[in-house]
Amino acid sequence: MAPESGGPTGSVDLVRPVLDKVEKRPLQPVEGQTIVVVEDDATLSELLNYNLRQAGYLVVQECGGRAAIKKATEAEVDLVLLDVMLPGQDGVSVARALKAARPRLPVILLTACDGKDAVLAGFQAGADDYVTKPFDMDELLARIRARLPRRIPGAGYPEPATLLEGFELDSTAHVLRSSAGELCLRPKEHDLLALLFSSPGHLFPRNEIVERVWGHRYLPGSRTLDVHIGWLREKMALLDREGPSIQTIRGVGYRLVARSPDS
Repeated sequence: MAPESGGPTGSVDLVRPVLDKVEKRPLQPVEGQTIVVVEDDATLSELLNYNLRQAGYLVVQECGGRAAIKKATEAEVDLVLLDVMLPGQDGVSVARALKAARPRLPVILLTACDGKDAVLAGFQAGADDYVTKPFDMDELLARIRARLPRRIPGAGYPEPATLLEGFELDSTAHVLRSSAGELCLRPKEHDLLALLFSSPGHLFPRNEIVERVWGHRYLPGSRTLDVHIGWLREKMALLDREGPSIQTIRGVGYRLVARSPDS
């Protein structure tokens, strides 16, 4: 059962509207996948614990950054759900430490801050996703499923090494190369660029990109896709300003073009 409202009432309001809906869903085992919940608000932590277990996950609860880093680096952990506002070491610093120790470990940040600077700080620390409070539990579960290690059949990603107009995308090392050098790609940067490389010139709608790369439907107002597109443009320009670039079709989506489009 969900915990009583003896804790901070504000945190209950974050997920209470969808609790009844989650309680009625049948259990869906996820082959023992373990999620570490790092949340110092005991009431919200218990609500997350309850709903994640109802969805079939194994859950480890931690209230501080150091304990979370220790658990994630010493035990079999599949994903970390990390609050940004933690006592002592903040969540962004914890995310950076987690990614330094385990680069492939998915980390999802939870925060009440949705400003551009806060979002960028989270992604620059290596976070794979950023969810703002209050959040819908079904949306959070969808984002968790999208981040857990798997490969979606038929995603259309290219072969381990793909050449295009002087660029080589190495899908094994997650590296983009040109005659000028090479740059490492974050996991979702790679997946996004791999999708665009799979069909140069093809216009991919925003909702299709988000669904195929992140595994959930596009949410109006989300900056995740735009932030990753910006990072890729910067890296591609550093390697070759005259090479392929990502073109925006306003209100529709993105496509990879052979040469930088004229402004």
